[in-house]
Amino acid sequence: MNEKSKMTEASTKIKLPPHAEIRQAVQLYLDFAFGRHVPEQAGRFLPGDGCDVGAWLMGDVAERDPANAPIDAVRSFALRIGNSLYPNMKLRLSRPPRDKVFLFSVDSHDAFLHAEPGSPDCAPLEELKRHNAALTGRILSAWDMAGLPTERNYLRQKVQQARLKDDETIPPRPPTGEAKPTR
Repeated sequence: MNEKSKMTEASTKIKLPPHAEIRQAVQLYLDFAFGRHVPEQAGRFLPGDGCDVGAWLMGDVAERDPANAPIDAVRSFALRIGNSLYPNMKLRLSRPPRDKVFLFSVDSHDAFLHAEPGSPDCAPLEELKRHNAALTGRILSAWDMAGLPTERNYLRQKVQQARLKDDETIPPRPPTGEAKPTR
């Protein structure tokens, strides 16, 4: 069995988003992150027509966690696309614990950055973090509107499922004023 066949076979064990969804997610990310000035090299983050998504993600375009794991053991793929002000922001495809599906998220990758209060770097760094947070929110909203599978939609669905399950296990209460205690 050749390497590409192994990746396609492994892709059946996990659920990667289809080519069209990945392409749409990347294009929306690029549109918001760079506006009309998308760098030419950013085109490498758009999967080519008809490419095998698993093989593409296992190539050099994505960072993987764990780095050397086979595709069915990868927990997340990250495309370090950046944005107009910060080169390290990532589009991330992550798999929730004990699940086979991969979900889209944005990792601003700036939480570890720190500048001492009052230092010359403090205000610009905080402005960068605000910019990245606002940009992340716009990208996530665009993905939500496009119906793409995002981490926050996944979490909303899980909360909703848990509430429905709880509602089914709680016995119904009699309407107020209709139940009378028996003696």
